[in-house]
Amino acid sequence: MQKIQESKIKMSRSVSGILTSYEEVVTRTPGLNAAHDALNNLIGETERHNRGQLNNGTELTTQKNDARLVLETGAIHISAAMAAYATAPNDPTLKVLKDKYQVNDTEIKKKRDMQLFSYAYSLYDDATPYAANLEPFATAGEVAQLKDKADNFNALLPQRRTQVSKSSLSTQNLEEAIAQIDVLLNNTIDILMKPWETKEADFFKAYKNARVIVDSASRKPKIDAEPNVAP
Repeated sequence: MQKIQESKIKMSRSVSGILTSYEEVVTRTPGLNAAHDALNNLIGETERHNRGQLNNGTELTTQKNDARLVLETGAIHISAAMAAYATAPNDPTLKVLKDKYQVNDTEIKKKRDMQLFSYAYSLYDDATPYAANLEPFATAGEVAQLKDKADNFNALLPQRRTQVSKSSLSTQNLEEAIAQIDVLLNNTIDILMKPWETKEADFFKAYKNARVIVDSASRKPKIDAEPNVAP
């Protein structure tokens, strides 16, 4: 959230607080109750959109990276086990697998996400028929776990992009809600408040003070943020 957006939301909350404090006058003002309700609804929208904006997928990136490390470790382990097992039997098929999985750890770690997922699945498919024979290099359970690790990693791949898209949409919705607050205050509530400038001076003054936008960095009111009331 930008500083000016934060300041406008704080201002709108202050205005809502003043209108709540002077409920009796607000009730006597045609249209002001409805406008106050609309303001509170928009404030609620800004709170919801701000939460969505903050949820930008950082934690999902961490989860994905952790799952990738787990999958890399498992793939390196089973690859080494397959290559080691295939060195002993005099079997042409195993010789092919020996050459296929006799790879450097770095080669596995450098694979892109989808490449790593595909490699792990291919390794699982190749290792499964020999899973019971891979000990002491690897157990059948560890071979089975490789698929689970790959599936878990694959499930996390689209989630951050999805969350980033949601965060971007929340940013747009937040901007729209704040713009609607500005319109509601300038075009409706300010005008409904003007008649009370002399008849309910304390009410009007409190409202006018609440309408000032304070710069959160300098703590000084912005001059151009005075209520747009009719002369």
